Amino acid sequence: MSANLEHSKESVRDLRCRVLVAGIGSGACNVLSHSLAGWSDPPTVAAINTDARALADADIELKVAIGRTVAKGMGTGGDAELGRLAANEDLDALRALVAGHDLLLLVASLGGGTATGAAPVLARLAREEGMLVLAYVTLPFAFEGARRQEQAQEGLAALKQSADAVVCLPNQRLHAMLPPDTALPDAFAFVDRMMSAGLRGLWTLLARDNMLNLDFSDLQSLVENSGNECGFGYGEGKGPDKAAQALEGLLEGPMLEKGRVIANSGAMILSVAGGPDLSLVELETIHRRFQEAARPGARISMGAAVLGDWTGRLALTVLAAEHWLPPARSAAETVQSGGSLFFDEAPPKKEEGRAGHAGKGVRQSELPLGSASDRGRFQDVAPTIYEGTDLDIPVFIRRGIRLPT
Repeated sequence: MSANLEHSKESVRDLRCRVLVAGIGSGACNVLSHSLAGWSDPPTVAAINTDARALADADIELKVAIGRTVAKGMGTGGDAELGRLAANEDLDALRALVAGHDLLLLVASLGGGTATGAAPVLARLAREEGMLVLAYVTLPFAFEGARRQEQAQEGLAALKQSADAVVCLPNQRLHAMLPPDTALPDAFAFVDRMMSAGLRGLWTLLARDNMLNLDFSDLQSLVENSGNECGFGYGEGKGPDKAAQALEGLLEGPMLEKGRVIANSGAMILSVAGGPDLSLVELETIHRRFQEAARPGARISMGAAVLGDWTGRLALTVLAAEHWLPPARSAAETVQSGGSLFFDEAPPKKEEGRAGHAGKGVRQSELPLGSASDRGRFQDVAPTIYEGTDLDIPVFIRRGIRLPT
């Protein structure tokens, strides 16, 4: 019995979401090197780069060098096309990296060459392998120049085409959260901290046994129906009113445009991290404030983790799908809920699957019309099917005639 119980526990652990965090380019590798230092039990983390020296300096165990032929280990010099070629040169290595995982958290600082060119390639490859791909990206500060800004926007557009969803953190927006005299290293460190908070909040809820767990299916539903873009917010507090501080920082801060993103969102995932003193009243307050801030009917999936060394602290992170596209209900679900299969709403269009296979549904305009003399008749109903019966059937149905509309 004991052996069976232990085997059952191992099986349950094996069913947990297998997460890979991958940083592409020097900026993302620096973010992960700094942010993972405080994680007691981090997920699998990989650094991917064309710059051999920067890759060697990254404080990350799993490293993948790409583009040895095209970049020669010296980086891309800000050329995004060279970054794309570098990723395509080492597709086998990247495919081996993502194999065996369920979720890819892709980290990239867009605007340079390696991340901007290679991130969409990795995202597309991971989706082809059946993974859910959520990308966390930063955009350049205004002072970094128009060329980097323009290249970052092009990379962002390409990444949205390849990933399931992109969480975008514009550095310029985060700059509004800092005092005007903040030193440049401190500004970049703050950006790294925000990125780390988003990754850690999500990872903690997916991989740990928590007070309130987040299911992988919750994340999958949010990401796959987000319109390829999610908003991200973070707030923290300390002391007796830590929940109020965290809520104000998140709902009134620039990351979520002072609550506008929450007000427009159709679904969101809310992560609460606190210490052993995290109370039920605090959780109820947080949930109520989000219900008040969100639009009516919005889906709010909340998870809460208790961290032993966080007494007197509380942090909130949120992923919000502003362009929420509710998943289509099946015919059986529609009937069970009392809805009509024919008159409620137009059916959603079939979308391409992960591997790029188009749906096989046929639009009504593509149905064969038959000869001119047969038009206006139901093609799947024989005209004589009801003849000779005494059932009270309308004539237009008995004779298979379609009424004009």
